Amino acid sequence: MNKNKNSKDTLTNQIKKILAEYLGVDEEDIKEEDLLTEDLHMNATELSDLLQILYDKGVITKDIDLTEIETVEELIEVISSQEFIH
Repeated sequence: MNKNKNSKDTLTNQIKKILAEYLGVDEEDIKEEDLLTEDLHMNATELSDLLQILYDKGVITKDIDLTEIETVEELIEVISSQEFIH
């Protein structure tokens, strides 16, 4: 269990770092409960760009349906539960 928690913590930090870099904000400003479109003000193009960045960085290897994901936490859950991680 602890290994899974550490893996999820690592993934959470990685996603927050990528989001912060992409959006030009401090990593501390990204909260798991933040809504991608409302709180982080991401539009469809930016969400698509985010997926491409996640692919390029090797965080995900499969397609993710972002229409089902509203929050940073949901994005992390989908990635970790579907074993998208290399």
